[in-house]
Amino acid sequence: MVSVGGALVMACHGAPPPPPFPPVVTVVVDTATRPPARRVRSDTALSAAERDALVREAQTRRAAWRALGITDYRLRVAVGCFCPWRDTPAVVEVRGGVAVGLRDTSGRGFGKLREPWSLYTVEALFDAVEQGARRNDLFEVTYDPRYGYPTYMHGDARLGLPDDWFWVRATELTPRH
Repeated sequence: MVSVGGALVMACHGAPPPPPFPPVVTVVVDTATRPPARRVRSDTALSAAERDALVREAQTRRAAWRALGITDYRLRVAVGCFCPWRDTPAVVEVRGGVAVGLRDTSGRGFGKLREPWSLYTVEALFDAVEQGARRNDLFEVTYDPRYGYPTYMHGDARLGLPDDWFWVRATELTPRH
């Protein structure tokens, strides 16, 4: 028969130690600088200050994204413009930060990796935000509240010119392990 004291010793020493906690990632957000107010007017081009604010915000959010260390994920992407392809969404499979495959929204293969979807990993979305803010007369972007990546961008390259608008929607980021 096992004594009560012996049972306690076995209970305390019989299990292996718990695994260590994952590393803590700290992201510092500058709370002294408020994000730029969303534009109300769409009949004038972005000012230099508005462009700079969009670029700075993208750079800050990119640094926070990188700090998360997520390089393998799936991301639903839809693209629209005056272009030859339809705005059909696709799921981009990303490994090591590189697009490696496409799936339709039901999870089946969607053919070879190709434009426009293959262009949009999270890093490429941040690149597109910075380029769009610098180059387009009109540009707006929204970010995912959880992971901070660009979820929607819309632009018009030159005001007054037809057929030079675009939009990109990136949603449902699913990290892969």
